[in-house]
Amino acid sequence: MGAEILTYFRIIRKRWWLIVLIFVVTTAVILLNSVTAKPVYRAFVKLQVIAPEPQEVSLFAEARPVGSREEIVAVQQQFDAALRSAYVAWQTIHDLNLGITAAELLDGLSVFADGEFLNVTFVADNPMLVESIATKHVENGFDYYAEIRSKPSTVALQFIQLELAEAEKVLTTAQGDLLEFKVEHNVDSLPREITAIQDQLRDLRLERAKLVAEREKAQAISDQYIEEATKTGSTEAAVNYQRLAANQDAIVAGIRAQEAEYDRLIAQQEAVLVELLDHTIEYESLLRAVSRVQSNYNFLTGKESEARLKQSQATNVSFIQIIEPARMPDRPAPSRTPRMLMVGTLVSLIGGIILAFILEFLSSLRAPVPKESS
Repeated sequence: MGAEILTYFRIIRKRWWLIVLIFVVTTAVILLNSVTAKPVYRAFVKLQVIAPEPQEVSLFAEARPVGSREEIVAVQQQFDAALRSAYVAWQTIHDLNLGITAAELLDGLSVFADGEFLNVTFVADNPMLVESIATKHVENGFDYYAEIRSKPSTVALQFIQLELAEAEKVLTTAQGDLLEFKVEHNVDSLPREITAIQDQLRDLRLERAKLVAEREKAQAISDQYIEEATKTGSTEAAVNYQRLAANQDAIVAGIRAQEAEYDRLIAQQEAVLVELLDHTIEYESLLRAVSRVQSNYNFLTGKESEARLKQSQATNVSFIQIIEPARMPDRPAPSRTPRMLMVGTLVSLIGGIILAFILEFLSSLRAPVPKESS
């Protein structure tokens, strides 16, 4: 083990110049870049995210609710993705008339979450420009995120509107069939018409029953007069009884005529009732069709209103609030040169040592093998 360590030190001492050269070159490059580079300014926007309402329009059972913390994290990730979108970057470049590419703009962007807060930072070599970039890019991110967020409700709204238009056609057809049935049979409400006919029949039968009672009473009086006329021994009294009996018989005949008229009316109404009852199945079928389609139409109408509300809510991203707007920085951002020097020194030393071992290994492969003496 000690021999191996000595071997390592020997290789490093042998090629120390290579390690020093890599270290010097790396340090020089870092220092040169730091000297020639323009000062960098940093502007940041601090946002607060609260749990949003879901934007999906549920046509059936409600989805399982997600915890507010998970929703906040999801919104932060989605808004981060929107800020890093090349489309949003190009829009910011166009709005501010920047002469850079989207990749160059996004190179100066950093986003990190801190609980329910989201910090958006931009760096640039112009203090006024970096403030404008941070402000405008966050605004464009809001617009793009709102558009993406409203997609589910927009797609649902379009689907519901198509279904609603089809349901309206079906409802119009069903209502037309029901109206045609009512016009053809001269009824508005079949159950109400049947009830009215039944009430009329009940009244007619009641009146006929009264007539029967009156007729039987008159017939009984007539029979009594005839019996008295037979029993009396006076001719004059018999004639009077017979005249009274004839009057009662006339009353009975009149009542029988009224009974016949009531029988005719009852038969007529019974025929109408039978006809209406024959159409009950068809009427109820048409009525159920209208009710079913109307219920579906009302359901879709409610969902359309919900989708419109969700779409409007999505375009107003009120659950992401700007807590601290971007401000123009009054001094350059702290230099990264010390950190870069530390990292560069460490990497150059490690790289130089590794390269020294590689060169030593390659030189050992090229060294001639000594011949054995015969």
